[in-house]
Amino acid sequence: MSMMDFSGVDFTGLANLNIGDLRDSQGRYPMDPGYNPAPATSEGSVYAGGTPKNIFDESAPYVESKPTGPILDAWGRDPSNSNYGVDLDAPDREKKNIRQRDARAFIESELASYGIDPSLKTYLYSLITEDQVDLSNADALYGAMRNQPEFIKRFSANQVRAKNKLPELDPASYIALEESYLRTLQSNGMPSDFYDQPSDFTTFIENNISNADLQIRIKDGYRAVKEADPEVMRQLTELYNVNEGELAAFYLDPIKTAQILVSKTSAAKIAAQAKGRANIQLSTGLAESLVARNITEAEAEKGFGEIGKLGELTTQLSGEAALTQEQIIGQGLGYDTTAELELEKRKRRRLGEFAGGGGFARTQGETSGATRLSVGTAE
Repeated sequence: MSMMDFSGVDFTGLANLNIGDLRDSQGRYPMDPGYNPAPATSEGSVYAGGTPKNIFDESAPYVESKPTGPILDAWGRDPSNSNYGVDLDAPDREKKNIRQRDARAFIESELASYGIDPSLKTYLYSLITEDQVDLSNADALYGAMRNQPEFIKRFSANQVRAKNKLPELDPASYIALEESYLRTLQSNGMPSDFYDQPSDFTTFIENNISNADLQIRIKDGYRAVKEADPEVMRQLTELYNVNEGELAAFYLDPIKTAQILVSKTSAAKIAAQAKGRANIQLSTGLAESLVARNITEAEAEKGFGEIGKLGELTTQLSGEAALTQEQIIGQGLGYDTTAELELEKRKRRRLGEFAGGGGFARTQGETSGATRLSVGTAE
């Protein structure tokens, strides 16, 4: 056996080496023939036989410790789990989708039944889907709507009722009252298109009109028709082709019908004067044009009275300028000076012909003594 060459080795520290430093954690010498160390408790890498790394036998094979527990994927999920890959949030999402669909359908149905502008739908939908309003809570939904412009416009009578110290009507009561008004009007022969919009009933609701009050107003409307000037009523029918129920409706709601009533009744009154004073049946357009000129019933009575006295001056003879009915009426009511001048020329010409024994004069009746002239009637 050759001797080992220890040249170059520094043994300076051996003088201070304590043999006890070579004992293991249990006080045994690893160089003893019967040395059998206890299994290592280190969680780190160990050599075969459980000898800790870097302890004596560096020729022993290296054994890597194995991790305990399941191996997780990059998202921290356990592939061995029975629910691995299952979307556990899907049921909740589906419930939310159903709730949103139900909310949208409910809102559309409610707004349609109330007759509210559908632009309110987006606002209510966001409140419900964000769980700010419970879909099943009617009071909460009503509270969310009541201060919105679309809601206020639809149930506008409530604003006036509040000022008049009257209780506010909820949508169901408000609509029920509108429907009861409509049934009462229809059963009394009121025109179907006269009260066919929610706004038509606003005045009734503002003033807290009951169905009994409405019935009385309808009877008063019919009474006004019965007691009115028959010729005015006949002219209303002639000019506007209305029946008795429609005429009564004119008197039913002074606020709603004020413009219609005043305009059409004024036209009928002027037409009645034209018929009675000058035997002229005015057209609807001509009667309304006289109203537009602010011709009063008194002015019409006087003017058509003068026209009635014109007699055959209104009839065109050879050599005379033609005048329309409207021109003749215009001169009689004082707004057509051109026609007035033409009639004056006719009058002077015909009087001159009569004075000279011309052919314009003729005698009517053999014993009456009344001479009929082309300018009128002379006694």
